[in-house]
Amino acid sequence: MAPFHDLPADQQAVLQLVLRQGRSYDEIAGLLKISPAAVRERALTALDAIGPADSGDLSASEQDDIGDYLLGQQGAAARASTRELLEDSAAGRAWARGVAGELRAGDVASDESLPEIPADEAEIEEAFGALEARHRAREEQARSSRVGGGLLLGALGLAVAGIIVLIISLAGGDDGDKQASSTTPTATSTAQGAVTQAQINLLPPDGGRSPLGVATIVEQDGKRAIAVAGQDLKASGHYVLWLRSPKKTTFMGFFPPVTGKGDAKGKLQGLVGAPSDLGSYTEMLITREPGDAPKKPTTVVLRGDIKL
Repeated sequence: MAPFHDLPADQQAVLQLVLRQGRSYDEIAGLLKISPAAVRERALTALDAIGPADSGDLSASEQDDIGDYLLGQQGAAARASTRELLEDSAAGRAWARGVAGELRAGDVASDESLPEIPADEAEIEEAFGALEARHRAREEQARSSRVGGGLLLGALGLAVAGIIVLIISLAGGDDGDKQASSTTPTATSTAQGAVTQAQINLLPPDGGRSPLGVATIVEQDGKRAIAVAGQDLKASGHYVLWLRSPKKTTFMGFFPPVTGKGDAKGKLQGLVGAPSDLGSYTEMLITREPGDAPKKPTTVVLRGDIKL
């Protein structure tokens, strides 16, 4: 395994442009006056050099796809396909983690500039297996009525990847209910040590009553995850979760596309591992983006305050 600083200068430059400046292969090609294919070859050759020497049963094309994924050079469909590969391939995860570790060690990448490398099923079950036994998928039972000037919460079953099922609440109300946009602090033991730390009610930034959503923060054995569900959203393939503080905004990932038909019409759901510095963020955003490579939030459809 060759350290980053032992790479040829041209390969170091390409990785720095990608990971530090967020450039695409096409943009770098324009800067260097070479083809995008040549830029990609330099980038992937560099990752191959710093990655684990033994890639197991990982094919060359699969390794290249994972390299593009780590460098943020894939569209939404390719990114989803590579995530599935990483979920299914122990060799793929090992290679990706090895490369990511060398990029961090070389100070060319940080946790914020690298995408999540998904855990395998055993790792997920170890952290959140208790939730699966306790909570099962339910049909949406959204109710809206007033209780002492407050809100009656409806239950929405959220199933993620056929492994974890969380029961969370959707909050709704009138424009004057400002407290509905805050975090609901909890310390509820959901099952066998799994703890629901907080529920963050997500409302439109203009104070409207639709769409609505909620984020549930769950912790077990020192690991935290953020489960998000929403309803009454416009059909779109580019909904994005962001975390924001006064100093930074972090891209957390795309949601599965929201459909405009059938029982799933207007519904949004997803689950992602929480960053270790979650407490440093003050706001959670869900945006609808025009493309599959957003650099910053554009159209905010839901937001909520994070108070841990």
